[in-house]
Order: sequence, then structure tokens, then C-alpha cells
Amino acid sequence: MTNKDLELQENIRKLAVKIVKHYRGKGPDNVKVKIEDQIITVEIRGVFSDLSKILMSEGAAHIVNDYWKIVKPHLEKEFLEKAYETVGGSYDYDMEVTNLENFDKSVTLKINRTMVWL
Repeated sequence: MTNKDLELQENIRKLAVKIVKHYRGKGPDNVKVKIEDQIITVEIRGVFSDLSKILMSEGAAHIVNDYWKIVKPHLEKEFLEKAYETVGGSYDYDMEVTNLENFDKSVTLKINRTMVWL
């Protein structure tokens, strides 16, 4: 991996931590960034806020799911706007949210840099 890729990897990790910290009040439990060719995979674990954890433990997962439907687009928009600057231009992406029904919710972003001139 080149120094440029290592720097990009760290910048994306810091950006993910910053966005989750804004929503959650603290950073996520774990952020992994992997760069393979033109694909950047960002896996973020531990995105529940303390309030969400309380609601889940009290059996109110439906409230958390409704709340997440409202918050997710806001967080996604904020991350993707800042990722544009970090990646260095336009890109395609895919987002997957898993484990909505338990405490191990994770978000995986796949960013395709093929549109970016590096």
C-alpha cells in the first residue's frame, strides 16, 4: 500500500469517527478501512447512542428503528459530503446497515473511486 493510500485510509477512519461521535456523543467501538484497488470499504461498529441502547434493552427496538430511519440519511449525507473532499472527487458508493435488532449494529460503506483521477 502506498503512503498516499495509508494517508487516505487514516483520513477516512478519522472522518467516520467524527461523524459517529457527532450522533452518539462518543466515537464508535471500531472503524476498519480497507483499500483494494479503487474500492474503499469502511466498516463501522458500535454506532448506537446510549439512549438507543436503553430503548433496545427495554424492548422498544421499533422506536430505535424509526429513529434510525430519520438519522441515517442525515449522517450519510454529512459523511458523503466530507468524503468527497477526502477522496478527492466524485465517486459511487453503497451503504449497508446490519444488525438493526441487536446491540452490534454495524454500517458498511463501499466507496468506488473509479470516477476519481488519482
